[in-house]
Amino acid sequence: MSRAAAPPKKTVAQERRKAPKRGSTPEASSLAIDAGVAEDAVAAGAASLSLHELAALLKIGLDGAGMDARVSFTLRRVQQGVALYRAGDPFGPIYAIRSGTFKNVLLDANGSYQVLGFPMTSDVLGLDGLEAQHYRTEAVALEDSEVAILPFPRLAHLGGKAGALQQFVYRLLSRQLAREHMQMWLLGSLGAESRVAAFLLILGERYARLGYSDTRFNLRMTRLDLGSFLGLTQETVSRALSGFSEEGVIRVHNKELQILDAEKLHQVVAQSRNLA
Repeated sequence: MSRAAAPPKKTVAQERRKAPKRGSTPEASSLAIDAGVAEDAVAAGAASLSLHELAALLKIGLDGAGMDARVSFTLRRVQQGVALYRAGDPFGPIYAIRSGTFKNVLLDANGSYQVLGFPMTSDVLGLDGLEAQHYRTEAVALEDSEVAILPFPRLAHLGGKAGALQQFVYRLLSRQLAREHMQMWLLGSLGAESRVAAFLLILGERYARLGYSDTRFNLRMTRLDLGSFLGLTQETVSRALSGFSEEGVIRVHNKELQILDAEKLHQVVAQSRNLA
């Protein structure tokens, strides 16, 4: 599956960094650096998350970490359609999604692409750049979103100071592996219709963990991108959704989707697994 490569867009990572507001003290700048924040984090009025707010967002406990309460991480808004970083960019920070949805895309030299996932609130972006020290994928916002900037070397440095933070970093890496294993299961053991059914159920569970309905939500991705992620054509995805709609299993209106019969979706997945 391929399409013509889009003209390069300016990434958020390539924006000019803001200078600290005049009057900032060396102590404030030093604290920001030790906290693992970009220099603009110390600018007056800059939105940020405390370390414990970040842990709550990512649902990772920090009990007993004993960290300075002033440690914080800069927030940055990302408009729909903007790439947070692109493949080949030097590895810098990782990003915790505070709100919104992204797509992770792997591109080749010919412009062909593979969607690797749809990270959303409480997920982390950019860990794929850790080994090679450059990002292997690009992350594009599917809606207006907001992320917390986590410079990884400094986060790892903080992890060396506190056992709880070290576990924090390990759990981020573990979560990435779990997501990859889930994708392998979707692509390796299920038929076309059951891949779509499983995706809808998993997406509903993800929304439920965020406190939203698990049966009524928006599909932020296009049919083309969903097909790329599931290893299906756009037409196959559309047929599966239309079939579920005609059977009264789901209701679709524009991007809004409602699951009317979750049990039927579970049956579709179970039957495919039994045939595998």
